[in-house]
Amino acid sequence: MAILVPDRAEIDSLPQELTDGEEALMEALLKALDDNWTVYVQPHLNGLRPDIVIFSEDAGIGVFEVKDWNLDSYRIIVHENGRYDWQVRDRDTEKWVTLSQEDDCPLKQVKKYRQSIFQYEIPVLDAKRMLNKNVHSLIQPFVYFHNHTTDDVENRLKSIPNQSSNVFGNDKLEPNHLQQMLANRHLCHGSKFARMMEEIGLADRLANALAYPKHGKTDIQNLLAPLNKKQKDLLPNDSRSRRVFGAAGSGKTFVLVHKAVNAARDGKKVFLVCFNITMANYLRDLVTRLARHYGSHYHRNIEVGHFHRFFPYLEENPDVDNRSMKKPIDVLLIDEGQDFERAWIQKLQKIGASGYHLMFCEDDRQNIYGKSVKEREKIPIRGKNLLKESYRIPEQTAKLANALASWAKQEGESGSVESIKSPQGNLLVRNLWFDGTNDEIVNVIREDVKDLVQDKNTARADIAILVCTVNDGWQVCQVLDELKLPKPQCNFESKEDNTKLFNKCKDEQKNFKEELNKLRRSYKASFWMQGGRIKVCTIHSFKGWELNNILVFFNPEEEQEEAKVPLLYTAITRTQQNLTIYNADLKLSQFGKIVISENYIEQHPKTKYFI
Repeated sequence: MAILVPDRAEIDSLPQELTDGEEALMEALLKALDDNWTVYVQPHLNGLRPDIVIFSEDAGIGVFEVKDWNLDSYRIIVHENGRYDWQVRDRDTEKWVTLSQEDDCPLKQVKKYRQSIFQYEIPVLDAKRMLNKNVHSLIQPFVYFHNHTTDDVENRLKSIPNQSSNVFGNDKLEPNHLQQMLANRHLCHGSKFARMMEEIGLADRLANALAYPKHGKTDIQNLLAPLNKKQKDLLPNDSRSRRVFGAAGSGKTFVLVHKAVNAARDGKKVFLVCFNITMANYLRDLVTRLARHYGSHYHRNIEVGHFHRFFPYLEENPDVDNRSMKKPIDVLLIDEGQDFERAWIQKLQKIGASGYHLMFCEDDRQNIYGKSVKEREKIPIRGKNLLKESYRIPEQTAKLANALASWAKQEGESGSVESIKSPQGNLLVRNLWFDGTNDEIVNVIREDVKDLVQDKNTARADIAILVCTVNDGWQVCQVLDELKLPKPQCNFESKEDNTKLFNKCKDEQKNFKEELNKLRRSYKASFWMQGGRIKVCTIHSFKGWELNNILVFFNPEEEQEEAKVPLLYTAITRTQQNLTIYNADLKLSQFGKIVISENYIEQHPKTKYFI
């Protein structure tokens, strides 16, 4: 018998109780599938609400939309251009009323769920699909009509052009019929993609996407840590706008997550948005864990994501709005505000309900994209509120970060970081600086990683190697491969996949640059901190994250010249404990000498062997 998620008690407490059709299909799937399958009922797909999702790591994913409709009251109108509409007969007037194009067409709904899983929720699957079109079959859409037989349904829907969803009726609920239907769509044990699903950790990724994270349950105490007075003052979600400048590690994200959950507990609709694709994963993870700590369903009032997921064509087509929760928002929360343009904020302000609350958080020292602070200041947002105390960054590292801003004369509104990490948390801190050429740096990284993975007190999952470019990332991955370490978790494609995509585009006459950008967006959106492997990530995409051991291969390319100080500042402030900077930029060597002399960082002990 399949595993049911959530448990029956939580299902009985759902805000919207199961329909007869949902109940019947759920019970049928539980009987038809063995315990290698999980049946998710009314999961929350970041604003979308599929009725049922099934999954087995050696079979695949099935997404079900259930309708208890009496199809005698519905009809389908097909237009000359191939577009079609569903119409329902109004009970009072007996007239046919056209339903909305997408939200009320079950076939389009279920395809939307599938595409959302590919493109947004588990985008590593989208990356795999780009390189192998057969991966598309890994997620199968189904529409179940509870009050009709399969033949009846197929006959009524035959006028729909290119109807590719799997539709069925109540005669298919017997276990053998369900098993056969799933097998016909490759959803059976022994999938050729089983190894790939295991390698990417699809079971955990899907559980996260559907708001049932298996990881992080023991970390809830970190989210329940007490807030300081300044943070508490920012918690009210009253009818006003507030602007917050916060140093790295000062709790900006911590406050936003608590505000989002508090608002959801009050029944308010919340929209939490950032700029960085990878940061959106982190925010959603925190929100889901904290919300589910307080109750089973509060997370359903919160939608989280990066700005361009929701408004991808703001200049060309400002009317495109990909939010799942289309209604006006009660609480609008913006993280990473230093990365936002004025027009983006103004667009977000338009989705607020009357008397909505807005909080805008930024750290202008991490302005790695060079956005205009003055342009943002023209937007009437109440300020300024300042958070400077960092519980995360060690004292020595805070001094190093402040010294960099001072040396480069880039102090900013956010001000200096004031570390208040406990004395015990500073005891084991060690920061190292190495100046060298590209080849020298690669050799030192090889030796340092070898030492780290042999240290019984250092977990591989607590190591991140940050780079400025994908090419440098490939060099690091080659080093790890030479050391016979497991494949790292990266926010970019492998060199082999890059070559494969190049050859594919050449054969199919596609624009390689456009396809590569799509592929890299998928990998960025897929990057997460779970799993026991070393992380290799660009500095841009690691903004907002932190780990105990941060190794920075700092080799900025020419186009990163103006942003290199914010880029290095961002990298420095990602560490919770140990930091090593491998610097290939000659202009920053002088800064290295200064901070070494001030004892903010040590000269790397291997320097004499490589220089």
